[in-house]
Amino acid sequence: MAARKKQFPDFNPDVGQPATLTAQEKPQQGKTHIGGSDLVPDLEAHKAQTGVARSYKYWVGVTPSCPREHIDLAGINFPKVNENLVSDPMRTGNKRRVPVIGAIVDIDEHRVQKMRDKLKRTVIRFLDDGGQTEEPGTGQNVGDNHVRPRRGQIITIPTEEEIKQRRERGKPTNEYRPHPNDVPAARYMFAQICEDQERGSRGEYYPDTLETTGLWWPDEL
Repeated sequence: MAARKKQFPDFNPDVGQPATLTAQEKPQQGKTHIGGSDLVPDLEAHKAQTGVARSYKYWVGVTPSCPREHIDLAGINFPKVNENLVSDPMRTGNKRRVPVIGAIVDIDEHRVQKMRDKLKRTVIRFLDDGGQTEEPGTGQNVGDNHVRPRRGQIITIPTEEEIKQRRERGKPTNEYRPHPNDVPAARYMFAQICEDQERGSRGEYYPDTLETTGLWWPDEL
């Protein structure tokens, strides 16, 4: 036992715990102390520096009256209809495709800022072709008749800076010229933050469009 005490001077064999160190046995702590908070990374600061921001789930899409089956804007696809694969209730092992309205997407602050910029410069120009060459998949069945909707072209109005840069580079510049058939794209698009942020949630009916509701973001921009 004596040999053990000599080998482990900080151990008290009577209580099985390290003995209290005397002032002479305590290690030197020095004159400068670095707090524990200075020894761990500031993850929030790194997120801000690298552009990583919190995102939220949104239910997005376009209305049935939209002349396009989907609109791509700010890196987000706004579809009329999507499909979910669900198990057959008859337990055959097969999957069924169930149509659902729009899509559930993750949108971060960067995309919200881009949406705000792009939407106010995006229009749909309806084409005067009488619906003779409709986009595949469009059209509505009304009774015994199939109504052909008018087709539309997505136009993004360039900024003055974009026009200036293209001219300086000697590239062709297509300046926007308003047309009577131009309507805001936001009139046919919707984006609602999901109540269920874990899995995302849809409504059973098409909601009001962005032109009516505006775009809500939970945090300060």
